Amino acid sequence: MANIEKFATPITNRNIVQPVSEHKSAEAERVDYQDTSRVKQTPSDSELLRQHNGDIHNQRGPAVFMNLLSDPQVTAGFMRNIYMMMDIVALIPIQNGAFTEEMQQLFSELNLLPEEIADEMINQENSSTAFKGEFFDFLRDVLSENKSPEFKKAVISVLKAVNCEKSKTDILKALSASFDFLSTQMKASREVSATLKLISEKFFSEGAEEEFSELKSEALAVLNEVERSVLFNTQTERLISMIRYNISRFNNDPDFLTSSVNHLMTMLREADKSEFLQLLYDHLSFYENRDRRGKLSDSKVMNIITDILKLQSESEEIKALDSEAVETIIHSMLSSPSNFTPLLHFVIPVEYEDVASFAEIWIDPDENRDSPDNVTRQIHMLLVFDMDNLGKMEAELFVRNNDIDFVLYCSDEVIDYVSSISKEFRKCADFSDYRINSVTVRTLKQSRSLVDVFEGLSVKRTGINVKI
Repeated sequence: MANIEKFATPITNRNIVQPVSEHKSAEAERVDYQDTSRVKQTPSDSELLRQHNGDIHNQRGPAVFMNLLSDPQVTAGFMRNIYMMMDIVALIPIQNGAFTEEMQQLFSELNLLPEEIADEMINQENSSTAFKGEFFDFLRDVLSENKSPEFKKAVISVLKAVNCEKSKTDILKALSASFDFLSTQMKASREVSATLKLISEKFFSEGAEEEFSELKSEALAVLNEVERSVLFNTQTERLISMIRYNISRFNNDPDFLTSSVNHLMTMLREADKSEFLQLLYDHLSFYENRDRRGKLSDSKVMNIITDILKLQSESEEIKALDSEAVETIIHSMLSSPSNFTPLLHFVIPVEYEDVASFAEIWIDPDENRDSPDNVTRQIHMLLVFDMDNLGKMEAELFVRNNDIDFVLYCSDEVIDYVSSISKEFRKCADFSDYRINSVTVRTLKQSRSLVDVFEGLSVKRTGINVKI
């Protein structure tokens, strides 16, 4: 121990000149943390921004969603592939006659009549957000009258509790389907596969909600066993991550909704309490009845498409011949409103005077537009539609206040005809308070992707805001 200093002494080169630290006086300039102009901002092409926002052209970031945004086939690829599947079902001989009849019945019910379009768009819009309806309008109204932090926290707690209550059935179904699929992936290990299959059935049973705590422990234990298996791979890892995420979303506290509602009731005015309880009851009853009906929403089109895809997955003949079409349909579904695609999305198949046509509509209801004097907000709409004898067309509408600028893209074969009737387009808005300022007809050289049309999509997905 006496020689410890010899061993602990650092070895340095005596010829190296050690830098002398600069002494700063107390009067040195101090940094003003309120002045953000001196903060180094993230350049638009920086590596850090690409990690969070995704570099679309170089395929960085979440690749699946980047492909969706930049794939021209996503726009109007939805219905085109549904109709392609319809032709395949009509052509190939399927041994199961009842199956063929059911598929053809669904196809025949898919198209809408002109008078059904407005209601269908409303139903699709209502299905695209969880916070729409009379119940949420009531909460917005009472929040506008009482802006105290305590009242705001009470409303947020109710929203969380209501969302948990509505999502319980969907989470249990998702967990059941995930464990069932994981069971097929682990078939080489019979014991583990059988355990996964059993857990899948338990999550689908009627008592799953009451026994969730026990199911959760059992499920996490078998997932740990799967991760130690030689069959564990990248695909299995992603699926297990999703399963764990869904498990964490499930709130099995039976008193969460009751306590949140009671706490908010103590802050509401006496005149609002009965209305609040009635709206809450109606809202939860609607979702409970919808789950019993087995329908995803009130949208006729989306429910039929879901049933078609479900039947398609049960037919090996169609699955083998039409796998690419189904993949495109699923991609289009994934590109519907989400964190990655903040756009309203409508799918409208129409039959009018024996002419079948379909359209997909994408809407940015709050787009920023640079102008010489300031930045204004506008509604930006993209309509991609396909009609017999006229082919594919794209229409863009820019709505500012009550003024509309209309741009129509069509093929060279019909551009002269469309241009000749373009003046009639101005009369389309005569029944309303809107006015069409300009009508422009251009050649559709090639299909455009969502990123090509909505240039602000990549900016809206920016995940970093450099600010003190």
